[in-house]
Amino acid sequence: MLKRWLYLGLAALTLGLAGGLQAHADSDYDEALSTAPQGISLNKANSIIAIGTAPLDTASVVDVTNPNSVGTQAVVVNTAPYQFGAAWSTDDNLMDLSHDQTIGFWFYFGDQGSNAGDGMAFVLQNDPNGIAATPTFGSKVVGETLGVWGVDTNASQDYVSSFAKTAIQNSWALEFDTHFNGTTGSGAPGNANAFDVGYPAVHIASNYPGSGDTYKKMTYDAGLLSKAKYYYEMNHLGVISDSTQTNFLSNGLWHHMTLKWDASAKTMTYTFDDRNPTTGIEETGQSETVPIDLSKIDPDNTGYARWGFTGTTGEDYENNLIVMDNTPGLVDGTADASMTDLTHNKPITTDSQIIGNDQVELDYNLTYNGGRQSWSSIDGRLKLPNYINYTSGEITYENGDTEDLSPDKISDAKLDAELGQSLDSDNSTAKLKLLGTADNVTETQYNLPQASTFSSNALVATADTPSFAINPSVTLDLALTSPNDVTLHDKEDTTITGNVTVNTAAATKPTTTLATSLNGAALPDTPVNSDGSFSLDIAADQLQMGTNTVDLTAQTANGDTSKTITVTITVVGTLQFVNVAAHSSFADSSLTGSPELVQRSSDWNLTVQDTRGTGQSWVLDAQTTPFVDDDDQPMDGVPVYVGRYGTQQLNSQPTQVMIHTTDDSVDDGLTDVSGTWTGDTGLLLNVGSGTAAGTYHGTITWTLTNAPS
Repeated sequence: MLKRWLYLGLAALTLGLAGGLQAHADSDYDEALSTAPQGISLNKANSIIAIGTAPLDTASVVDVTNPNSVGTQAVVVNTAPYQFGAAWSTDDNLMDLSHDQTIGFWFYFGDQGSNAGDGMAFVLQNDPNGIAATPTFGSKVVGETLGVWGVDTNASQDYVSSFAKTAIQNSWALEFDTHFNGTTGSGAPGNANAFDVGYPAVHIASNYPGSGDTYKKMTYDAGLLSKAKYYYEMNHLGVISDSTQTNFLSNGLWHHMTLKWDASAKTMTYTFDDRNPTTGIEETGQSETVPIDLSKIDPDNTGYARWGFTGTTGEDYENNLIVMDNTPGLVDGTADASMTDLTHNKPITTDSQIIGNDQVELDYNLTYNGGRQSWSSIDGRLKLPNYINYTSGEITYENGDTEDLSPDKISDAKLDAELGQSLDSDNSTAKLKLLGTADNVTETQYNLPQASTFSSNALVATADTPSFAINPSVTLDLALTSPNDVTLHDKEDTTITGNVTVNTAAATKPTTTLATSLNGAALPDTPVNSDGSFSLDIAADQLQMGTNTVDLTAQTANGDTSKTITVTITVVGTLQFVNVAAHSSFADSSLTGSPELVQRSSDWNLTVQDTRGTGQSWVLDAQTTPFVDDDDQPMDGVPVYVGRYGTQQLNSQPTQVMIHTTDDSVDDGLTDVSGTWTGDTGLLLNVGSGTAAGTYHGTITWTLTNAPS
């Protein structure tokens, strides 16, 4: 009796555990459907995809229950132990290998973590069995195959080519493996559990299921009296894994995958987790690019391949579901979002900052690039940036037609927009434009990216708005305390002073600086003191002769600006002597009784500078007093100037001896007059025949017209 009760207790315990596992699986399945992202409808007239017809196939198509994913259906590949499921493109929707293609879908692998099994695969194939393609299971599904790889249950199979024939033929597969198959040694032959030896437990990888090159035959020999047994490991190409989250697939989240086929390069690039499962926002993800040998998937050179999904479970299992959002070749379309700050006439990009009360334009641009059918029945689900009051909207098509896009229907920053026209090669674009005003916020508000979807029965295109901030509106008043018009002499500095007044509803006033430019060239920003005052020093060497303009604008780091004030600085040039020797002499001379010209000594210095600018002219005059000796006896003779006017005798009246036109590019307007004299030119002394021996002196006065003497 005791044993009987013990057995009953164990039976009850076993049943209880099984019921708990099933309940968990059901709740996870419900969670998958209730959180499913936006995708396309699969069960419809002229279906794109069909459930496989292989005998063990248990896949199905169901409606998702997420109210935000209207019209979306999911392929349910597996939900229980020892299941095989597959769904394949129909004959009318094969992938054209001669053109570039994009495939997009969401995968769900349950929430079993390290207890998950076994995963799914995306497959391209030309198996003769078409949508009935399946591995050669026998009577029981083998989880390790993921519904596409070879079946390693025959320990006597010693030919890799024969082993490869148990897989789906003429195929390429991208596997999403949630269960580690890593048995080696005596437990490996016949148990189909060695494909992952040497690779991360959970991984994404690719290869050719029907090719012998994909597999490595391993031999287990127990001794002389035992017959050798065999098992197979698998080569993995383009591996993606996550060392920080080893169970990164079966984690209760939807995962987006994008595949891009490059027809000319014959490569496939696959990017995992390139969209956030909660927000739908584009993310970097992890990518690998692998070459595709078309002879292995299209040996008859048809130019096409059937695409689809397979999945299996073993003793360990998971809920495997798929939502499609981009099917190859049917509709090639894109969507993008852009924003513009109309007040400041600048684009709003990632991490931009705008100001309360700024006028804003939000654009969604849809483009049809081609495909086997038009992009029709487009349903836009717009998630709009917050803190903007949208006031008007319009849809404009390439053909010029317009439709109203009423902001009155916005609720909780969401707006549904059904496009009334299809997009095709003759009408390939549509622009959805919304205009609005940024809220006059009292503190900075941050907008995270928002993902809007544009769904049809063949394509879901997603457009992301940028992340940006809206800062409180600020009014800056700039006033000068120094004159607006300043006149300076050459080599004279000046200082511009003023005040900045900040008016804002923000609790903390922003820091301001002064943006300045001199004659159109930017100067370093000038700090503004806490009391609003500022001082800008302008050095003489920064100024040009004549008119200079200094533009000043108060600004904040958030982009607020004041009106610009312009200060005009006029630099007036001068005409002046910069060097005039106070005492100069003529050379000693011996009287001969005949007139003679006496040359100068080396102590003469006469230099003029004209800073009035190129093209200005000046005149040099000279005059003299009579030369007398110490007894005031006059000399028989006078100074003369020998130059462009010949030999000119100087007297008590000014005599023009030189005229000059200034060129600023030559020595900054500096003219060394005495430096131009030679032994026979310039100022000389004409001594007459009646001059008595002695020392004579006199005064020579040089005069510049319009300049002090």
